[in-house]
Amino acid sequence: MANFQYRAIDAQGKPAEGEMTALDLPQLEQRLQDMGLWLVRALEAKPNASKRSGKLGKVKSRDLLEFSTHMFTLLDAGIPLSEAVKNLSEESPNLQLRATLQKVFQQVEAGTPLHTAMNQYPSIFPPQITNLIQAGEESDTLADTFKELERYLDWVDLIKGDIRQATIYPSIVIVAVTGLLILLFTFVIPQFVPILQDLNVPLPFITIFVISVSEFMVSTWYFWMPMLLLIPLAWWVGRNYIPGFSRWRDRIILELPIIGGLLQMLTLSKFVQNFAVLYRAGIPVLQCLELCQGVVGNQVVSRALQQVQRNIAEGSTINESLQKHPIFPPMMIQMISVGEASGNLPKTLMNVANYYNREIPRRVKKVFAIFEPVITLALIGIVGLVALALFMPMMSLMGGLH
Repeated sequence: MANFQYRAIDAQGKPAEGEMTALDLPQLEQRLQDMGLWLVRALEAKPNASKRSGKLGKVKSRDLLEFSTHMFTLLDAGIPLSEAVKNLSEESPNLQLRATLQKVFQQVEAGTPLHTAMNQYPSIFPPQITNLIQAGEESDTLADTFKELERYLDWVDLIKGDIRQATIYPSIVIVAVTGLLILLFTFVIPQFVPILQDLNVPLPFITIFVISVSEFMVSTWYFWMPMLLLIPLAWWVGRNYIPGFSRWRDRIILELPIIGGLLQMLTLSKFVQNFAVLYRAGIPVLQCLELCQGVVGNQVVSRALQQVQRNIAEGSTINESLQKHPIFPPMMIQMISVGEASGNLPKTLMNVANYYNREIPRRVKKVFAIFEPVITLALIGIVGLVALALFMPMMSLMGGLH
């Protein structure tokens, strides 16, 4: 398929311009004639021509949620599919989505299935969305599919909020604590060192320890200061360019105390929710698992799903395949086993997803209920230790004066 920028005229001689995807010029001409247009000129669009649309703004999950809501409303009201897409291509508040929908409308108007037209823009419409729409078109339940898609995207928005709450706040606190420690040991304590030395009293061990740490940090700043900047850079380079780094990183993250268990629950929630939505739409199990591998956001779980998919293809049941991987908890496997045996797997999967949807907010609150006082006590302990180290020699000198 290629993108063509075309100029055409209608029956009244009015010019029309646009961009359309077609196999070749004859197919482009045929599609335009089906729309009541006659081709005048066509040029194959350069690869970077479509990239200019990126300047119009990124399409977020909230934009796709509004798109799904409006599509369900219009289709449920009996409006034809092409008219519904055209309506949204003119009214969507996101300019990038609006420009993309205009191209999708032109193809739908020419007879291309909606999912086929949307598949040509994977950066806008992810595969799990286009696969759902394909299932809805093939089963003639497109309006209901958009309703299901609306619920799914709303859940995605909520889960992203939980992830932000679970990761951003601890990250900010850790950065703040690190900054406070650097300030104490490189600026505050060196100001007190000459004063303590002028007291001419024996320094306690704790004071000697704090001063030694401060002198070490001041004398080696050229080493550890760049390290603070290089570690995030190395993390980014490893994630994007070093094979196996992402899997190692994700395994370490899942093994973190407290936070690791919460992030594992968030990852499994994404797997179960996506699996449930895709499977309920009529997509085959193997294809569901393949799509879920790209949306769980964790290489350890993604690799486990690859092996599960392979085992199922060789004849194993879903629960037998999941049991081979400790990352999947027994509760989840047991519920899936019951659903598989009873022939009611879609409902069982949604029950598991609903359990995680209820449990994750409670777990987030529980983690923060533990995390906040621990950080507060750690800060009090550090500041108190430094204060004690600085004032003990002064208190010893005042005691000697009496």
